[in-house]
Order: sequence, then structure tokens, then C-alpha cells
Amino acid sequence: MNEKFIDVNGWRTRYAHAGENGPALILLHGLGSSLETWMLNFDALARDFRVYALDMLYFGKTAKPAHAPKRDEFDTFVRAFMDAAGIARATMIGNSMGGAVAARVAVNAPDRTDNVILVDPAGFGRDLVWWLRLRTILDLRSRGRPSPRMLRLGLSQVFYNPDCVPEEMIEAMVALNAEPGLFQAYRRVLRTGVDWRGLKPHMLQDVRDESYQIRAPTLLVWGKQDRVVPIEHMYVAQEKIPHAQTVVFDNCGHAPQIEHPEKFNALVRDFVLRETVTA
Repeated sequence: MNEKFIDVNGWRTRYAHAGENGPALILLHGLGSSLETWMLNFDALARDFRVYALDMLYFGKTAKPAHAPKRDEFDTFVRAFMDAAGIARATMIGNSMGGAVAARVAVNAPDRTDNVILVDPAGFGRDLVWWLRLRTILDLRSRGRPSPRMLRLGLSQVFYNPDCVPEEMIEAMVALNAEPGLFQAYRRVLRTGVDWRGLKPHMLQDVRDESYQIRAPTLLVWGKQDRVVPIEHMYVAQEKIPHAQTVVFDNCGHAPQIEHPEKFNALVRDFVLRETVTA
């Protein structure tokens, strides 16, 4: 994933791009993550699509504003990225917080959204894993850069099988922790949408309660053993987006694209090509 940088509304934004033909895909990572989330999917999907993965505002190597995020800041940022990169329309693929952002783009910019793939998305229920809620109250960052061993220990809370995460991805995560202001920006974003009780009501209003307006073909992908955003939220999303298709990955936690990359890549390919032909 060869990194590039582009100006998006005055913010220096890191992204990666591969593939010259086919429909465009935009890959949106989750809270506290980066475009490396899609390391196991990027090249495979680029065989059939024009693939873009970006570090969203506040994360990775993209700029980190000193203010707390405004209500529509992330979906506005994605649309501004599309303008800057010359992308007229795309399939939005988002994991966790990125799923919430993808849903918001689909609601607010239907003319720019071909399809929506929501991968264990936030926004459809208040329940969240305990350590995420605790971080809104306590400063739980490690002193100094976490070691790969410490990071793997933490990943046991996210993945059904943490051993599935390749060493290259671990090394990239460790290196990103050296980015200036990364933890402070992460906490600003976290506390905007989460408190000690879970997801804040305004997030539910913006995602869950508005998602009935999504008209694009939609696929819900969930890890059956997700402890971060429990699978019960998928049934809420199904009810709110009645035309959505659903796929559940067994023996899988919060990031199916990492735990089962080949299956995930084939699923995305088949869904997007099928819906594109149908359209």
C-alpha cells in the first residue's frame, strides 16, 4: 500500500490507491485505526476495482485538528476526499466507526454512493465493549510506544483469533503510535461519540435512526463473536435497512476483513459486481 498525500479541505490526508479499471471502492477504517486495516484486501480488490483507502481525519498520518469533531465532519471529509481525488461515485466500505461514516455518506450523498458495505458498523446500538467506555474516563495509554507483544495482547479483545493478524500489520500499528498527537486526537474523537454508558444518543440518531434513508444496495457483514460491537446490532440494522443483505462470519471478531480476508474479498467482489450489473 504505497502511501500518498492529498489536500482535503486544507487538511493533509494520507491515502493509498491501486487499480485502474472498474467501479471505485472507498475503504474506511475504524476508531483509532488507519488504512493498514485493509492491508489484506487492498491488492486483491484492486484486480477488479479502483480501490482507495484513507486515513480519516484525526487518525493515522492524516492531519489531527485540535478541536473535537463536528457532527457531520467525517462524512463531509469523505466527500471532500472524493472531490480532491476526482471520484464521482463509489462503493462505501466501512468497518466499525468507518461503517457509521459510510452509512452517513450514503444518507447524505446518495448521488455519490453506488453501494454500501457495513462491516461490524458502529451506530446501531448503544452497547459497546467495556474497555472502550472506560477509556472515555481514564487515560489508558501506554507510556512510550507499545511493543508488538503488548499490542497483540490488546488485540485479543478485538479478534476471535489474534494470531490471524500478520506481523507486518502489527509493525505498522506500532510505528503509527509514534505519530505526534495521535492519542490525544483519538480520545477527542472517542469522547465525542462515546461515554461510560456506551454510544451517545446523538450517534444513534445520526446512524441508526437515519439509515432507513439509504437507497443504495447494502450489505451487512458481521463477525459472530464480535465483542466490540455485538451481533445483536446487526438485527437492528436489518430492521432499519430492510433491503440490506446480511452475511455472518463465524469464528470471527470485530474485523472480518482481517480474520477472513479471502472470504471477505470474494464477498465484496461478488456483491459489487452483481449490484453494478443489476444497476
